[in-house]
Formats: sequence, C-alpha cells, structure tokens
Amino acid sequence: MKFKTKISLLRQSPLHEYIKTIIPAYATGPTGLLTVPYLVRLFQEAAMLNTLTLKVSSPELMASHGLTWVVRRQRITCHRWPKMSEEVAILTAPTGFYRGLLTYRDFHLLDANDQPIISATSEWLLMDLAARRIRNIPPHVAALEKDLAPATAHLDRAKSKLLPPEEITNEITTEVRYGMLDFNDHLTNPVFPELMLEPLGKAFLDENQPTLIDISFRAEARYGETLRATVGGEGSGRDHGFYRGEELLAVMRTEWKSL
Repeated sequence: MKFKTKISLLRQSPLHEYIKTIIPAYATGPTGLLTVPYLVRLFQEAAMLNTLTLKVSSPELMASHGLTWVVRRQRITCHRWPKMSEEVAILTAPTGFYRGLLTYRDFHLLDANDQPIISATSEWLLMDLAARRIRNIPPHVAALEKDLAPATAHLDRAKSKLLPPEEITNEITTEVRYGMLDFNDHLTNPVFPELMLEPLGKAFLDENQPTLIDISFRAEARYGETLRATVGGEGSGRDHGFYRGEELLAVMRTEWKSL
C-alpha cells in the first residue's frame, strides 16, 4: 500500500496527532540538514504531546501507577532529509498492542506539500520507575485499542534481529553527563544514536546521509557511566554496538547514500 494511503487511514483514527513546525537551525548539522538525534527528538516530543492528548502520558502514569514510557525499538526510513527552516509536519498515532506489554507507534514527517519524507515505526513498554522493571499496560491505556487505525494504515513492523558488528573498524568511549539525562533519570533516547554514529567520523558523516536507522534499546545507562560505541561494516550498510563494559546496551543498523 502506498504511503499516502497509509497516512490518510492513520488520520482517520481519533488517536492521531498532527503537529506543524519548522526545522530550527539548532537541529541541523554541517550539511544544513536535520540531524538524526534531532529527528528522534522531534518524534519523541510528538509522542509526548500525543500521550498528553490521550491522557496516558508518562507524567500522568507516574502519578497514578508509578510507570513511565520507554522505547524498545525504532526503525526509521528516510527518503529525504529536510533542510534548515523548512516547513514540516509530524503525524503520529499508536498503532497496536501486543500481549498486554508492548505498544506500537508510527510516525511520519511530512513536507510542505503533505508528502512523507521520513517515516518510523516504534515499540514502547511501560517501566516501573522505582523498581526499573517492565510492567503490564493498565486497562485504561489498553482500552485505546478500539480506536486504532485499521491494520492497513500501519507501517511494516521491525522483525529482523539486530546484531553488533563482528569486526569493529572504529570505536569511541564517552561518559554519561548530566545534560544527557531525561526525566526518567537515564540517558535520553536521542543521545543513543548520536553517540553510536560518532565512530563513523566527520568525513563519512559530511559526505553521506542515512536512508535507514534501525535501533534496538536493550538496557538503560545512568549518570557517570563510561560507555563504548563501536561500528563495523562496509559498502552502504553499517552495524553499531553500544556497551557498558561488556554489557550490550543498544544495537543499531544504518544504511547510507552519498550526498
């Protein structure tokens, strides 16, 4: 099914959120285009606004159940990266529930002509903030399932298992600083891909743009911890690993094309 049809169907759900904005200067890099970390931030903020509309946001769930949303996986497909000051819109909505633990959410970044330029599917869990454990979705959240867009509106969900590079071509280490933390008191999601892309180096990042970013989050990172980002691969694809000691915190697959 064509993307425009999927988008039209997603808009029919009363659960959707549509947000117009522009690409701010601080969200672009040396190429003048939106960067990966700020794309993730845009999508994350759209998700927060949507959950506030639906009254199932992290602040509300923390107050009532001690729970907060955490993302488990996000698969981003990029057709074109918007430039500084470009008018865009974000369309997002929850798109599914699975076994009382997992929810799906789709995102579309649309240009000024309402054409999709970047789309993403994501998986979310609810974590008990005190126990740092995953919990079941409360009934009032699961009740949203009746208003989901039809399955034909949903993006294809990520199924393949992601693996860290077998042969590492470069790696960097960094320490989790205070400015990298979010309101859950752990390393915020957008910083994961930001740090995991660093081993590619400036020359590569200046000359290439990603067409795919598929990241799986496995464990959280906390203030003061030393983390290691690795990369491997050749041609148009790269595999990325993110570690605390020998513990794998996240794994990512990226694909690229020349600017």
